[in-house]
This record gives sequence, structure tokens and C-alpha cells, in this order.
Amino acid sequence: MKNLKRIYIVGFLLVFFSFILPETESSAQVKKMSADDLTNASTAVLYGKCTKLKSEWNQDKSIIYTYVTIAPEEYLKGNLGAEAVIAVPGGQVGNIIYEVSEMPVFTEGEEVFAFVRTNPAGKNLITGGFQGKMKIEKDKKTGKKIVKAEGSDSDAEGEALESFVIKVKGYMKH
Repeated sequence: MKNLKRIYIVGFLLVFFSFILPETESSAQVKKMSADDLTNASTAVLYGKCTKLKSEWNQDKSIIYTYVTIAPEEYLKGNLGAEAVIAVPGGQVGNIIYEVSEMPVFTEGEEVFAFVRTNPAGKNLITGGFQGKMKIEKDKKTGKKIVKAEGSDSDAEGEALESFVIKVKGYMKH
């Protein structure tokens, strides 16, 4: 109950100050990263199917993480095992929703391409926020798998999975 009150107070203060303070542009900023940057900043690079999502509080109940399990089809760099478990800040536990801007959203059953970094505490995180997760979809015309940036609309152009894999492997050679 104490944590719930804290969340409501913080929310109230954010709303209150947004009306009191002069208008300023306020948004989180994430350094734009290319696939080359993402590859080289990552401990592991993989693609596969998202098989499980589980949200839970951290130990001191100050943040909710969603633990995303991916069954890798292939690792291009590193190896996180037969199931890669990645922690994404944000999620819902009970009736409490904790949203973190600039973080990717995963859905069970979707195919994804993921750039992952392991922090010093051993937790696997997505590299570069939302940029480190890409959707894999079937091209409606060719039926081949294509990779699309997170947040792109369904009509946006993608890159063939095979050519994207070759490109990422090439980034590791320099």
C-alpha cells in the first residue's frame, strides 16, 4: 500500500507541475543507433519467437520489469542459451501499470530480432531502448520474412531477414 501511495503521489506531482511550469518540450531522448552501433554495443544478437512475458516488481518494489523469453532461431553474436530471458523496464503487476518511455513492447507469439546487452549485475537488457528490438513479419507480396524497425507501420518497407543477417554479421568483422 505504501508503494501504491508513492506512485499516486508522484503521478499527481507530475500532472500538477505540468500545469504550473511554463510550457517546455519534454520527452525522453535516446541516442540514435544504427544496426552497426547496436551490434557492436551488444553482448548478444539473435532472432526468434517471443514465447513468454512475465511482469514483476524488483526486490525493493521500486520498478516493474517485464521478463521476455525468446526462443532463439539463431544467435549471430553471443549466446544466452536455449531460451533468452531479457528484462525490459515497465509492465503491469495487478492493477499497477509502470510505463517507461523509449522501451520496446513485446507480444507473445511475435517473431523478433533483438540486440541484447548484459549489464554488470548479469541482467540482459535490450540495447538502445526501442531501437534494439525489431519485428519480423512476412512480406505480403513475396511471403519472405522481413525485418522492420519497432514502431514502423504495417505498410512500411522492411529489409529481407536473410540480407539483414548478412549485414549484421559483417558489422562484427570490424
